[in-house]
Amino acid sequence: MASALVLTLAAAGCAPPTEEAALTPRGIGPMLLGVPLADAARATRRFDPAAARIGPGCDERDQIGVVLRVAGESLSVMAMAGADARIEEILAIPAQGAGAVTLADAEACRAHGAAYAASLTPRLGAAPTWSVRERPVSHEFVFAFAGDVRVVARWFSGGRSCDLLLQYGGKPAASP
Repeated sequence: MASALVLTLAAAGCAPPTEEAALTPRGIGPMLLGVPLADAARATRRFDPAAARIGPGCDERDQIGVVLRVAGESLSVMAMAGADARIEEILAIPAQGAGAVTLADAEACRAHGAAYAASLTPRLGAAPTWSVRERPVSHEFVFAFAGDVRVVARWFSGGRSCDLLLQYGGKPAASP
């Protein structure tokens, strides 16, 4: 997904967005959990007329992607719809450097994620809890806000890199 966000950023064009989008517990700008994807795509055109086209994503869900300006920062944002054509997941990464930085160790990545989560608390509320998910190639530090919003700071020890992801909702688990 992160590579698709980078491609979204590159495809969005050279001009940075100028209008600010709201960051709320339900989503970013017109991309809100539960909203019909087609409605969000139409509303997103005011931020970037060349972006926000609906198409299949890397996991075959319909999606839109755009770079939005939020609180003075550019975010590369994707929204994916479920079978009902409503947004079920929103992913955003800081556009500067595609959200990835080189850090000394996993603890530095956790601190980087905590600082980013703290910067979002005026809009999303306190992020009082965090946890670690062990993945085959990364450690994910998850900072959970109230509701279905979280910041994920992923540490990749092989490249000594840490990237940030703001995630709303998620793709439902497949039924057995």
